[in-house]
Parts: sequence; C-alpha cells; structure tokens
Amino acid sequence: MHHHFSGPHYTVTNSKTLTGKMPVLFVHGNTSTSAWWQPLMQCFDSERYFCIAPDLNGFGRTHFRAIDARTGVRDWARDVVDLLDRLGISKVHVVCSSLGGVVGWELLARHGNRLLGLVQIAPGSPYGFGGTHGSEGRPNFPDFAGSGAGMSNPALIARIRAGDCSKQPPMVTSPAWVLQHYVLRNRIELDEDHPLLDGMFALRPGDDGFPGDVQESPNWPGYAPGDRGIVNSISPKHLAGLAEAVVQAPDVVPLLWLRGSEDGIVSDRSGSDPAVLGAAGLIPGFPGENAVPPQPMLAQTRYVLDARAAASGGAPYQERVLDGLGHCPYLEDPRWVYAEISRWFDDIRA
Repeated sequence: MHHHFSGPHYTVTNSKTLTGKMPVLFVHGNTSTSAWWQPLMQCFDSERYFCIAPDLNGFGRTHFRAIDARTGVRDWARDVVDLLDRLGISKVHVVCSSLGGVVGWELLARHGNRLLGLVQIAPGSPYGFGGTHGSEGRPNFPDFAGSGAGMSNPALIARIRAGDCSKQPPMVTSPAWVLQHYVLRNRIELDEDHPLLDGMFALRPGDDGFPGDVQESPNWPGYAPGDRGIVNSISPKHLAGLAEAVVQAPDVVPLLWLRGSEDGIVSDRSGSDPAVLGAAGLIPGFPGENAVPPQPMLAQTRYVLDARAAASGGAPYQERVLDGLGHCPYLEDPRWVYAEISRWFDDIRA
C-alpha cells in the first residue's frame, strides 16, 4: 500500500489498521528507496506488526525539497517524526541502514522519547562518512577534506542523470554494475528493469540533490564538502556534535547493531574511503596512511555506543555479526535478519 502527501512518500504493509499492533518504521540508505525494505517487511507478521517505510527527501517518490546539507540529517529525522505524528503513532521501533543509520543516530539523540528500540543495520558512523580518523572521529583536516560530494564518481552520476541502466563499460561508471557488484556483492542478479535500480534513477542529480556541491581544497584528495545535497549531509563537517549528543541522550533506548562480516562499504577499511583508495593507488598523490589513515567506521560506532552505555548506566546495545553477508543483509538474507530482529524484540520485552 502506497501513500503520498507533501512530505515523505511511504509504504506500509497490507494492514488496514495498527490497532493492537507493534509499529515498526524502516529508514533506507543512500541511492535507495523504501522499496528496498520490501523483502524484510514481508517477513513481519501483519497481524502483529504495522510496518512503515518512507522515502527520505531527495529519494524515491517523495516531494523534493532542495537539501541544505548543514541541516540535512536533522531535516530527515524531523520528516520521520512528522510522519509518525500524521499517522498518530507516539512510539515506534525504528530499523535503519547505512545513510538511514545516520538518521537513526539523530533520532536517538534528539527524538529518543519516540523510540521503543533502534535497530541499526550497517549504519554510517555517528561521526559521518569520510574525512576523520581514530575511534573519536578526529578530522583529518580543518576543512574535512576527503568527505562529502567529491567522494562520488562524476561519470557514474552522469549515467544516473542519463537514466543509463546498462552494464556497458567502463563498469565502475555503470549504476547497475556498481549496485550489483559493489553493494549487493552479486547476491542478487540485476537486469535493466530490476526495481532495486529505481532507487538510483529516482535520485535528483545536482548540487541540491545527489551528490551535492563540491568545494576545492588544498588538502588531499583536493576536495572538501559543500553545504548542499545528500552526500554532504553525512560529512562530519555537518554532523558536528552528533556523536556527543548520542552519548548524552537522556532516553534509555535499547539498540541492536547488525552488520555483515563482508561489508565493504561501512567497515574499518571501507572501499569508499579515499584513504583506502589512495593506498591502493586509485587516487593520485596519496600522502600515506600516517598522514591520512583509513576511517575506522566500526570502531567509531562501537566507541560511541560504549560511551553511551557507560554514561547512562542503562542504555544497552547488542552487536551481532552476520557471517558471510555484506552491506545489505536485509536484501541478501531477509529471513536471517528478521530472525535476529524478532529475537531481539522478544529479549527487550522480557
């Protein structure tokens, strides 16, 4: 069932009412839409759960508003809360992934009173994506060079803009090839009409959408984040204070952190990290890992969650690793992911 209003487009399960059911809201990642959650949502018993999956602003069929990267993550979180208000839902379990996981950190930090629990599946670091080092998320350079819209391949964006769903070489500029081989790790065969590709082609390319504007930098790799668009919104430049807010948030919200052991996107040596690409000789002029270390994304998340647990004395979290799965375990093995989530629901209700 699909709905649309002036805010997010969203999908719900075929439940006609949420009376007596547990509401579960799903927040998608970058270059995707609410449709990516369908395989997992279908595992939830519609007699017990009321599942909602919105398209974030800039993705899917949501009414588009130019994205101010300085407030982008906060704006996405407020849209989610506004949707809950419109649906008359006071408290909800939230399941997030990747970029949606950064929105999840914002929900936990500033809207924790609305959360029954938070499931983070391969979430972006609370310090953002790119441009930092160390567990405490220290910036590599004052201008946060190496993060933001400059991380995106311009040739790939051009083929998204052109609606090119072919797998014609060069492969690294083909949206279908990148999605199948890099994100899904060949777990799902994509033809040119596969609905998962819709997430890429529904993006609004440009400075106000995907990926955003790029600023030149004197620091390696030569670019810094701008103030507009999607990818800049998850730069550490625009997430200053988020990790600290997660640690200090007063609401006791149980948290489950799920991740695939083979995730090459959110990891301590991410294949999207300029430092990793530079060390492999794929970005020229790399000054070495002593100057620009890889971002330890997992260590950063663990550091923040451990600090939160210690600060609150009552904010438990569980980290579970799904062996052999990658960045999108909810697509690769939705039944396994559902089993982990439902078991955790039972644990926190006990």
